[in-house]
Amino acid sequence: MTSTVTTVTETITTEIVTKLEPKRMAVLTSGGDSSGMNPAIRAFARMAMIKGAQVFAIREGYNGLVNDSIVPLHWGSVGGIISRGGTIIGTARCADFRKRDGRKRAVYNLIKNKIDNLLVIGGDGSLTGANLLRSEWCGLIKDLVDDGTLDKECIEKYPTLSIAGLVGSIDNDMCGTDLTIGADTATQRILEAIDSILSTAVSHQRSFVLEVMGRNCGWLALVSGLATGADYIFVPECPPEDGWEQNMIEGLERGRVSGRRCSLVIVSEGAIDKKGNPITSSYVRQTLENAGHDARITILGHVQRGGTPTFLDRYIATRMGVDAVEYFYSTDEKDKEPALIGMDGMKVTRSPLMDCVKTTQSISTLIQEKKFNQVVDLRGSLFGEFYNIFRTCANLQRSGKSSNNHSLVILHSGGPCPGMNPAVRAFTRLGIDRGYKVYGAFNGFGGLAKDELQPLDWMTVNGWSVMGGAELGTNRSIPNDDNIQDIINVIQKYNISGVLMFGGYNGYVGISKLYKYAQKYPVLKKLSIIGAPGTIANNVPGTNISIGSDTCLNNILDALDKIKQSAVASRRLFVVEVMGAHCGYLCTMSSLASGAERSYTMEKGLTLESLTEDLEMFVDRFEKEHKIGLIIKSENASETYTTHFIYSLFKEEGKHLFDVRESILGHLQQGGTPSGIDRVFSTRLMNQYFNFLDKQLAETGEISMCGCIGFINGQIEFTPMDEMIKEMDDKYRRPHVQWWLDLDKISQDISVAPAQTNSNELKRKKEKITTPTLFSQKTFDQNVNPQWTI
Repeated sequence: MTSTVTTVTETITTEIVTKLEPKRMAVLTSGGDSSGMNPAIRAFARMAMIKGAQVFAIREGYNGLVNDSIVPLHWGSVGGIISRGGTIIGTARCADFRKRDGRKRAVYNLIKNKIDNLLVIGGDGSLTGANLLRSEWCGLIKDLVDDGTLDKECIEKYPTLSIAGLVGSIDNDMCGTDLTIGADTATQRILEAIDSILSTAVSHQRSFVLEVMGRNCGWLALVSGLATGADYIFVPECPPEDGWEQNMIEGLERGRVSGRRCSLVIVSEGAIDKKGNPITSSYVRQTLENAGHDARITILGHVQRGGTPTFLDRYIATRMGVDAVEYFYSTDEKDKEPALIGMDGMKVTRSPLMDCVKTTQSISTLIQEKKFNQVVDLRGSLFGEFYNIFRTCANLQRSGKSSNNHSLVILHSGGPCPGMNPAVRAFTRLGIDRGYKVYGAFNGFGGLAKDELQPLDWMTVNGWSVMGGAELGTNRSIPNDDNIQDIINVIQKYNISGVLMFGGYNGYVGISKLYKYAQKYPVLKKLSIIGAPGTIANNVPGTNISIGSDTCLNNILDALDKIKQSAVASRRLFVVEVMGAHCGYLCTMSSLASGAERSYTMEKGLTLESLTEDLEMFVDRFEKEHKIGLIIKSENASETYTTHFIYSLFKEEGKHLFDVRESILGHLQQGGTPSGIDRVFSTRLMNQYFNFLDKQLAETGEISMCGCIGFINGQIEFTPMDEMIKEMDDKYRRPHVQWWLDLDKISQDISVAPAQTNSNELKRKKEKITTPTLFSQKTFDQNVNPQWTI
C-alpha cells in the first residue's frame, strides 16, 4: 500500500514539475574584468538554483553569446571562486555584437537554450549592449521566424528578454550605485603600493608621482589621495586653475619647510586642465625636476585591476547577485523595466538601468563642454565631499575662519582599532581649519582625568593617515565617582567646550556616564559630548558600520583564504574563532564573504541539536568527495559549546572521513594598516562632526549637543544621547537592534547545496542514474578554469 501511494505521489509531482518549467537564466561578464565578479557569479548562480532555476554561463562576454558558448552551471561549478579575482567565465570585446546580424545570432542562441533572463556584469558599454538586445528582441525573433530559423511559437513563448545589470568596474564611474564591483579592491592595491613608496620617499626626501587608472573618472585618484595624505591630486572632474605648476611647487616647498620629508602627487590617467589639455604623469614629474625636486614616477597599470577581492567587494557582489535573482522572480510582466542593481550604503537598491547608463555617459560630454560643476554633482555627493576634505587636509583650500574661542578634545576608549589615527588627523586639521583649538587626550578617560592632554597642531598628525593602532593610546577606564572631579578640573583648566570619544562600546558607556554626571555638576551641562564608532566588533548604537570593522574583516578573510588552501590539500574541516565579544557581526560577515558552510553567533544561538544536524551535513558533504569544510564561530557564541568542544565533537565523529583543526585568530584581527574604507570614512565622519557643531554654533551660539554620530542608510546621522542610551543592551554590550542578522541565512543558503527531495531526484535515484556533472566537469576545467581545485 505504501509503495503504491509513493508511486502515485511521484507521478503527480512529476506532472506538476513538467507543466511548471523552471526559469532559465544566464550570466555574462563583459568589458574590463574587476575583482568581485566571481563572488557575484557565485551568489547569482546558487540563489537561482535554490529557487529552482536552471542557470547558464555565457563564456567570453558577448563574444560567447554570438558564438553560442553557453554552458550550464551546477552547484559545484562556482565552488571555491569567492576569493578569486577576475572572472572564471571570461570576458572579451565583441565587434560582431555591435552589428544587427550579430545580435540576431545572439537571440537565436538564447532561445535555443530557452533563456529569457540575462544578468550582465560589466560597465556602461556592456549594459548598453544588453538593453539594445532587449529593445530589438521581438524584431529579431520575428526575423528568425520569417527566415525559418525559429518556429512561430517562439514569438508568444518568449515575448521579452528580462535584463538586470551589475556594475563591474574598478573606476567606480556608474551612476545609480555608491560603489561598483572592483573599486574597493583597486583602491586597496593602490594604497598598498603608495604605503610602500612612501617609506622609500621619506628615506631619500623624494617626490613621487603616481599614475592610477580611471579613464575619465577620478575616483581612484581622489580616494587614494585622501587615504594616504597626498600633497596633490589631479582628476578630470576638478581641473586645476591656470598656473597650477607654480602653485604645486610652492605648496610642496611649504610642506618641506614645515617638516615633510617627501611629497606625493597622484595623477588620474584622464586628468586635464581647465582648457581640456591632458595632464600626464610624465609632465608632472618633469615640472618637479625643473624645480629641483628629486622626482620619481610610478605607473601602476593593471596591477590595480587584479588580485584577491576585498571584503567589501565580496560583500556587495554577493548582495547584488542575490538581489538579481529576486528581481527576475519579482514579476513576469512583459514591460518590466531593466534594472541596475546597486548599493546605497549597506542597502541594495534597484534603479532604471538606462537612466543610470545615460546619466553616466553624459559625463564625458559635460567634461568636453567644461561644465565641471555639473560633472561633480553627477558623480554623487561623496565625490564632492571627499574632494573638499582633501583640499582642506592637504592645505590647498582653507576656509580662513578665525578662532571661535571653543576648544575640543578627542580621546579613545575601549580596544584599539584601525582607523583611529586617520580620524585624529582629520579631527585636528579640519578642526583647526574651522577655528577650533584642538587637544588630544592620551589613554582615554583615564588620561583626561590625569591631565594627559596635548595641543594638536597641523604637523603633529602628519603621516597619521596611513598608520594603524592608536597614537593617542586607549584604555577601558570610564568616568566614575573617583575621577569625575579630576575630569571637571581638566575641562575647566583648558576651557574645553566639547569631548569627542572615538572608540567602542566601552567609550559609549563612558560618554553616557559623563552625560549623567551633568545632572549633578552644572559645569558639564554646556559640554558637548559626542561618541563616534571606532571598533572592529561593530557593536555600538547609532550606526550601521563602525570604523575598523572593514580592516578587521579583510584581516580575517586573508587568514581564512590561507586556511582553506591548506584544508583542500588534506580533506579538513576547520573551526575558526573570530572576535566580536557578544556581537556576531564579524562572524556573519566573514562567513558571507568566505563561503563558510556554517557560522555560530550568540544572536542565533547554538544547541546540541543544531550541532548534530551540522555534523550530519558535513559527513554527507565529505562522503561526496568534498575536500574542505569551514565553520566560523564568534568568540562568545556559547559558554557551553566552546570552539574546542566543537572541534572535539566533529573530530570524534568525522574520523576516517575528514580531519578537523581549530584556529583562534586572536588579536591579528585588530592590527594592520587601515583599509581604504576605514581611512576615508573615518575622515568623512570627522568632517560631518564639525558640520554638526558649526550648525548648532550658528543657530544657538553654543555647541552643547550630546549623543553619537554614525553611518545610517548611507548618511551620517546624529543620535541624541537619551535615544542612544535606549539602544544600548548593557548585558550583551551591543545594540538592541542589529540590521545584519538576516544575512546569516543568505550566507548559509548559498554555501551548502540544498537537499534534493523533488520527484525528479527520486526518479534518478530509483533508476540509479547519477546527476550529470557540468557539461562535463572536465570540459569546464579545460576551457574555463584550468586551475580548478574545489
